Amino acid sequence: MQPFTIRTAQRADASAIYAIHQASLITLCVTHYPLDTLQRWFSNKSPEGYYPAIDDGELFVCEQSKMAIGFGHAVPGEVVAIFVHPDFAGRGVGKCLLRHAIQCASKDHEGPIKLIATLNAEPFYAKHGFHEVRRYTIERGDLQFPAVEMELDADKPN
Repeated sequence: MQPFTIRTAQRADASAIYAIHQASLITLCVTHYPLDTLQRWFSNKSPEGYYPAIDDGELFVCEQSKMAIGFGHAVPGEVVAIFVHPDFAGRGVGKCLLRHAIQCASKDHEGPIKLIATLNAEPFYAKHGFHEVRRYTIERGDLQFPAVEMELDADKPN
């Protein structure tokens, strides 16, 4: 198997990021959320919606053989997103992305690293040292999504 590489996302990656995000939500989250809810959750997204985070240097992609297979988003103190294309789930892509995201989130930040996990991703983050802070429901219009706020203590290795 070819190694994974991570690089800063460019605007040209927006369509691939969009496709990975959609496929990951629809395929990997369906075990914990109704499919119609996931489809509606994603319906207001577009490739151009990733431009601000790309332009700010916050988004990065994981590639294998020059093909984007996952992406992440991190800002100081927070892992905003980690998504892996379902065809590559369980192969270490998420772990690679999370390590990079934690490095990015730790830059210019002291204290715990926070994230909001979907229910299906909670065990993954827990395996990598994050612990639950609280459970709550995200509301977007008439949609509701149970989620878990988690954090990684600053003194714990990932």
